[in-house]
Amino acid sequence: MKKWKLAIYRRRSFDEKREEESNSVTNQKKLIDDFLIEKKDLIICNDYVDDGYTGTDFNRPGYKKMLNDIRNGKINAVIVKDLSRLGRNYIQVGDFIDEIIPQYNLRFISINDNVDSYENPNTMSSLEIPLKNLMNEGYSKDSSKKMRTSLNASKKAGNFVGKVAPYGYIKDPEDKHKFLIDKDAAKIVKKIFDLVLKGYSKQEIAKELNNNHIITPSTYLKEKLNYNCVVKCNKWNSSMLDYILKNESYMGNLVQGKTTRISHKVHNVVRVSEDEWIKCDNHHEPIIDEEVYRQVQSILYNRNSKINKNGKYYKYTGFIKCADCGCNLYRITRTKHKKEQIYYYCSSYIRAKQCSQHYIKEQEVDEIVLKILNLHIDLVCDVSKKIEDTVSFSRIEYNAEVKKIRIVELNKGIEKYQTLLNEIIKDYELNYITQDDFERFNRKYLYEINNLKLEKEELEKSKLTSNKLKWLDKFKKIGKLDTIDRNVVNEFIDNILVNDDRSVIVNLKYKEQYEDAINYLKSKEI
Repeated sequence: MKKWKLAIYRRRSFDEKREEESNSVTNQKKLIDDFLIEKKDLIICNDYVDDGYTGTDFNRPGYKKMLNDIRNGKINAVIVKDLSRLGRNYIQVGDFIDEIIPQYNLRFISINDNVDSYENPNTMSSLEIPLKNLMNEGYSKDSSKKMRTSLNASKKAGNFVGKVAPYGYIKDPEDKHKFLIDKDAAKIVKKIFDLVLKGYSKQEIAKELNNNHIITPSTYLKEKLNYNCVVKCNKWNSSMLDYILKNESYMGNLVQGKTTRISHKVHNVVRVSEDEWIKCDNHHEPIIDEEVYRQVQSILYNRNSKINKNGKYYKYTGFIKCADCGCNLYRITRTKHKKEQIYYYCSSYIRAKQCSQHYIKEQEVDEIVLKILNLHIDLVCDVSKKIEDTVSFSRIEYNAEVKKIRIVELNKGIEKYQTLLNEIIKDYELNYITQDDFERFNRKYLYEINNLKLEKEELEKSKLTSNKLKWLDKFKKIGKLDTIDRNVVNEFIDNILVNDDRSVIVNLKYKEQYEDAINYLKSKEI
């Protein structure tokens, strides 16, 4: 009797529900073991398992190792529960059957399909196998479409569908679609944003965190939260900081759908255009105030490579621009009579003479900015006093409390419809309802959720609280300025535009808040 060196191959897809025990790798092993009891000619040499791998992806580690062992002569027989365990790609499963099996004189057994290439060789040439492969691929395509539809519906309902919450948060144990703040990690997130506001570069921040032995997000995930993940780098770097600093999650917003897979057969991930991202504002408690987040984005946008010998950004780096072409002004230091002078020129002029000089001394810019800022500080302090004289903060807070109660009611309504939406998503995945019914209820619940969210947004916008007046405190606290430094520029300047005649336009931050305060005072006069 010929003895066969047998490989058991088992696979289960990540999207096959856990309650479907018949497809579990454990159940597959039991079925195969029972089948092999009377097969004395089959000697088990290896057991290859791909648990959590889709059938259309043939870059599975277990499958690839099995193919390698076939080519090296370590095994000459393969057994599977059924053809769908081998894969759900018609062409690639066909290649295995039509090329690998005859080329290596391989014995192939598929239990549920009654296929044994050695005992019943005719089964390999029948039409039944390619038909089953086509059906398996069709199942994968339909399953992929259903999963994508249900996931998108869940995302639009404001549900987080990822595996791991962003650094600084954990999944809510009572609702895996929501976040709770992880206090320890949140402190680090706040520190990172604070250091940017203080003028630190990303390289400096990374050095600060590493010197203080702050573990990286992936290390934290593995060591503190006990996730089974790969730690690719145990030192902070600019890429890690970029991910945190540009992540809207930290101001309470949920953004999903930034990437997608090309198709159910091609698993390469591609980026999606920003207008197709699925956003849900006020999804969870923020770690960073929206104002701080926006300010940090402005700082990051305005930065370029110009830093001083101490690794700090120069005072006006990224803020001072040509009024005509919009390019940053280039900083040049000259020494005359042993005295250092700093000048700015349009970088487009310096590089290619494509613009005029727009030359100006830094001292002139300092004088103009100082004068404008001090004038604006006086105006803001005057507005603040008038607001305090017009309405008491206790009254402001009372009105805010009334609106807060209504917002709580709206949140309950949103949660109710989201629960209903989650239920129909589950029903659709389990084939309890048709696609038409799913789409009808999906539209209805999303419509209700959208209306409630719109009312909530309007209340949020109109809710005047003492928190919304905090920007006034920044101006009152700073008082009269004597000098301009990088921190002042970061805090109060949006940009500085220099004309060719050396006239300067200074655009300040908090312009909208200032206008809102003025309009509020005007409404009280009426």
